[in-house]
Amino acid sequence: MLSRLSREKIMREFDLVVRGGTLVDGTGVPRYRADIAVKNGRVAMISGRIRAGAANEIDARDCIVAPGAIDMHTHYDGQLNWDPYCTLSGWFGVTSLSIGQCGFGFAPTRPDDRELNMAMMNRIEAIPLVSMRQGMRWDWETFPEYLNSLDAQGLGVNVAAMFPFAPLRGYVLGMHAARERTAVTDKELTKMKGLFYEGMQAGAFGFASSMNTSDRAEDGGWLPGHKASDDEYLGLAEVLSQFGVGHIGWTIGRSGGLPDHRNPHNQRMLLDKLMDVSGRPLHVDVDGDGFDDPWVARTRALGRPVLTQEGVEQVVTYFTLAEYNAFDYMANWVQPLVGGASERAKKLRDPEIRAAMRADTLAMRDSGRPEAMRTNWHNVTVTGVVKDHNDEFEGFSIAEVAARLAKDPLDAFLDLALDEDLLTEFSHPVDPGGTAEHVTFPYGHLSVSDGGAHVRFLEFCSWPVVCLSKWVRDEEVMTLEQAHYKISALPAWLTSFKDRGTLRVGAWADMMIYNQAELGLLYERPIFANDFPGGKRRLIQKPTGLRHTVVNGEVTFKGNDCTGALPGQLLRSYDMLG
Repeated sequence: MLSRLSREKIMREFDLVVRGGTLVDGTGVPRYRADIAVKNGRVAMISGRIRAGAANEIDARDCIVAPGAIDMHTHYDGQLNWDPYCTLSGWFGVTSLSIGQCGFGFAPTRPDDRELNMAMMNRIEAIPLVSMRQGMRWDWETFPEYLNSLDAQGLGVNVAAMFPFAPLRGYVLGMHAARERTAVTDKELTKMKGLFYEGMQAGAFGFASSMNTSDRAEDGGWLPGHKASDDEYLGLAEVLSQFGVGHIGWTIGRSGGLPDHRNPHNQRMLLDKLMDVSGRPLHVDVDGDGFDDPWVARTRALGRPVLTQEGVEQVVTYFTLAEYNAFDYMANWVQPLVGGASERAKKLRDPEIRAAMRADTLAMRDSGRPEAMRTNWHNVTVTGVVKDHNDEFEGFSIAEVAARLAKDPLDAFLDLALDEDLLTEFSHPVDPGGTAEHVTFPYGHLSVSDGGAHVRFLEFCSWPVVCLSKWVRDEEVMTLEQAHYKISALPAWLTSFKDRGTLRVGAWADMMIYNQAELGLLYERPIFANDFPGGKRRLIQKPTGLRHTVVNGEVTFKGNDCTGALPGQLLRSYDMLG
């Protein structure tokens, strides 16, 4: 007979036991029913029946128990200052994520450049300027200091930071010069490499940059990443090669307005060199369909470790012309949509400006570029009007509005917006993604949300739930085992997240526990919530069917209710090597 102390030891052996669930562990092993026990944040036992008790237990008898999703492409660099759970991502089963993507971020930043960097991020990533001004601590200047600031604040998810290229170049050259100069001196390059080396020593997971010409500064000008020379990027790749950990993040953009060496073909050739020099994986947005990109097939055939970013759904953006910036890929649309609403309105009434905008629209229509769908007037819908006399247009496409008014579609679009002080709400699809080909592409990853960015216009942080509900349950284009490999194990490999992405004994206990039949989205379309600092609004969406989210063995969300626990870790790349 067991003594009382022995019985108590058995009953309290673990911190958490998840009982009776169907385990999909992320490795591709077929699902099976098992209990999972957690001790000190890690999986301590997996068995068909675990007798010992725990301080906390979860009944998962009608649920799938799987590794937490890993989001490789986010922009929570600022939001983390006031939201340690990185919502929306934290609501959708994401337990680990990477910031600093596209080369944008807030470190290193000199005190005199803080306002300029926030203004740039307001334009580039549509993060409310007031929220950044009120919500960011700015208790750092250097990149290592920024990591230490995050580490000290308490986190609801695990966070890894890429070293963002734009502030790095700005720190060395000065932010204005970094947006204009196309080369650096040997001394400046040495300093850039030294700062990146210090960042890697502090725990960075590589570096990221972007050539996306849709991204512009607050004045409509180019960004540091657009202007940088190949030597700068190759210099960082040389530094990265010394560490044996981390990766490169990149967004390929069209070359309109940039030097010829920045055309998409030459960007791809540069990326081949970066992989060869660094010896590290690359994840890239190829500005189109990765599965149909000859460069991806060729470079994979040569053994280079590249993964493309693939969306799980076609994203719809909701916007007003008072603040929208996602037409910046058309040169003659940039300056008319710079400034406040009154300044924009004055420019949008100018016939010569309109003529130039119309020419860009027509050229885009024949370009074959994915962005062309944004000004396909059959795709642009009036989703909300301000004035009663415009009620008749609500719910109709701009093509239909133009036909009713016997106007050119661009004029119909702009005239309606101007009549309502640019506050008319429109919508359009962002790109042609979200097909079965995107989701199943073997050299693509699905872990991209842009979380923390474009918060006033769109959301696609729901990707883990959409993948598991639409593409697994409803469309049956992949199995649960394949899906959880795609959304957890594969990104953990590329990011070098040691002991994450799978549920095996010894791994960190990051879990999403859900009823697959109930998985879905709470709202028919995203809704606005005024929950950012300064009362600024953002679009939000929430899941159904997601019962528990567990980070390092602690429950952070029960359904959509936050527990207040802060078990997340600031991940450091040097910890991934032991």
